[in-house]
Amino acid sequence: MKLGARKARWYIACLVALLAGMTVLFGLLPSSPPASGANGGVCQVLEVANVRPGASSSLTLRELPGTTVTQLGNVGYWLNALGYSSAQHLGYAVADGNAQGRFHDGAHAVTVAEDGTVADLGPIRRQGARRVPWSLVTGATAGAISGNSWYIRKDSDLYTVDVDPASPDYLSVVSRVPLRLTSLAVGVDDFDFDPADGLLYGVSTSWRGNGSVVTIDPTTGWVQVVPGPRVPRGGAVGSVTIGGDGALYVTANEDGHHSVSYRVPRDGSGPVTKLGTGPALVSSDSAGCFSPAPPPPSPTTSTPPPTTSSSPTPTPTPTPRSVPVPTPTPTPTPTPPPPPAPLPIESPPPAPTTPVVTPTVTPSPTPPPPAPTSKRPPTPQFVAAVKKDQQTAVKRRWSLTVLILVLGSGAAMHSLRRHR
Repeated sequence: MKLGARKARWYIACLVALLAGMTVLFGLLPSSPPASGANGGVCQVLEVANVRPGASSSLTLRELPGTTVTQLGNVGYWLNALGYSSAQHLGYAVADGNAQGRFHDGAHAVTVAEDGTVADLGPIRRQGARRVPWSLVTGATAGAISGNSWYIRKDSDLYTVDVDPASPDYLSVVSRVPLRLTSLAVGVDDFDFDPADGLLYGVSTSWRGNGSVVTIDPTTGWVQVVPGPRVPRGGAVGSVTIGGDGALYVTANEDGHHSVSYRVPRDGSGPVTKLGTGPALVSSDSAGCFSPAPPPPSPTTSTPPPTTSSSPTPTPTPTPRSVPVPTPTPTPTPTPPPPPAPLPIESPPPAPTTPVVTPTVTPSPTPPPPAPTSKRPPTPQFVAAVKKDQQTAVKRRWSLTVLILVLGSGAAMHSLRRHR
């Protein structure tokens, strides 16, 4: 009985081991935990950095969680408050000016494509404003996008800008929410949106924040500290992005004579990890975490089909091309004759008008004949008659004068006699 019991237990143990091996072999039991994040947490982010005030921002493409950086060059604008729209595959940034200086109409919205192409969309205006006033978000430092809402922090206010191209309020400030606590909010120079809880995550470097991770509720404006590790002191944290692994990837603008990048686990699962250093910055910003698109497969797939389809077609194509060649032989030269037909139709109207004008002009020269008669030299008889008339007129005036003197003297003598 004891020997039979031992054999039974041995058989049972062998059977259990066989079943366990089969379950693992066919995948009935989990063999290893899944990788964290899409693509193992690998993604790319757009980063803008300003080495000095007023200078053109440099644009880079950084791969997370690694430290691979691709330089995309200067963009020609001074950018900040960068947010990424996954639906449009575009980044939106606030530009306070360009190489010529600050914009006279306030901050502009500038789109940044994944390949580094930028486009100025004009000023960010107030909702419903007919004129373009000075923009409310001029000088903003933090930005993030959720759907069609672009959240922008300036001072202690959180503005929402509509980035739906089909909306009448496109690139307009549609809401403003005051941030509380202000002492925490003013130290947040960038944040990123987490769709899992609907909150904005950033790092506050104010005296109250002291490098702690904080959340901002875009609906209420409430700012709270997240328990966990703090970012070492190094100036403002101007670049904040949530990576594919859920951690925060941040950049402190100035720590001594350089900037420093860190990985900050939000769940407190580990310490803050230093990733690398760069030149000291006056401002920076980042947004994205989009999957890199592999360009090589697209050209290879497109090239083979045309080669196979084009080989049979070239032979028939030359024959139809030879057929249109005769068409030039019937030359469209006979078609030009029709144009002269309309020309005579338009020429008759001016012809009758010219003969009508000519008879009216001809009678005008008839009046001149009297002119030459007046211009004839006077005859000698006429001159002698004129002189004779002049002499008789002089004699008459002289005789009249003598008569008046005689009469006057006679009247004077008569009056003297009477008075005597």
